[in-house]
Amino acid sequence: MAIALGEAGLAAEKARPVKRAKPPVWSQDVLDEFFADAREQLVGERPVKRTEAIAATSAAGQGSGNATAEGAGSNSDAATWSQLISGDTLAAEVKRLAATLRDPLANPAKFKSGGYKVCRGAFSELAVLFAVIAEYDGDVRWQDDAPALRDAFARAARNCKTGTDQTFAEGAELRTQLDDLVRGERLGGKPAPPPEQWSKIADRPLLMKRMESALQEGISPALANAREFSRKAVDVQQQAEVLAMLAAIIDREAYEYWDDENFQQQSNDLRAASRELTRAAADANYEAARAAAGRASQSCTACHEGYRG
Repeated sequence: MAIALGEAGLAAEKARPVKRAKPPVWSQDVLDEFFADAREQLVGERPVKRTEAIAATSAAGQGSGNATAEGAGSNSDAATWSQLISGDTLAAEVKRLAATLRDPLANPAKFKSGGYKVCRGAFSELAVLFAVIAEYDGDVRWQDDAPALRDAFARAARNCKTGTDQTFAEGAELRTQLDDLVRGERLGGKPAPPPEQWSKIADRPLLMKRMESALQEGISPALANAREFSRKAVDVQQQAEVLAMLAAIIDREAYEYWDDENFQQQSNDLRAASRELTRAAADANYEAARAAAGRASQSCTACHEGYRG
């Protein structure tokens, strides 16, 4: 009986009219500040819901997985770059390296006392980044200037094996050009043919060192716990994309071990794990990110046990 009365009371309560505040009355001068229908003023396509975007990205990744994760080695083509690394990540990495060069190129003394080693690594990665930008199959900044910058940074990296006045002057000039490029200026570089061999763009050990840095310094610390990952998921995604890109480069023709089937497999495994990590970070999926990072680390360890240099 008590339950019946309680239900009756609840029904009566729901039947009562809800008291709400009266809507405000705006003067015409206030109303004139707003569009009658804001939708009529919008330009371009409407944003895609996050869930729909994730589903589309996952479907694209599954459909092209074999072509990219397994076939983007010495026989890969430019169509795979956008599946490995985004145009935004390429631009972000170029900007990061531009900032990295300021201290070692601050003056000749810093450069000669060890700064040239930092510059050599940065120049090598910049040469690779601009090589990828030159061939990129999606939206990306600086594509017109990329071929000339690719060759200039590759040459500077080769020269930076020692710290001299000449190599400092070359590096300082390139740093100025890079700063101008980041600020939005066009360099007007002359068109250049694609490289005959990627091994002439950057030395493999320098690229391997950058891959190790991406995994151990950029990715692993950010996966220490779920809270840290939530703060640095975007950074993890970018580092994973760089890792995937470099894994697709180090097994290209004329690099050491490029024709070794076992090395190719290790590179493929690392590339596949890096792409999984990219998707997990974009999806803010901590457990999936940890699993993918573990597989990437295992691929690196297995490779290091069998190969050196």
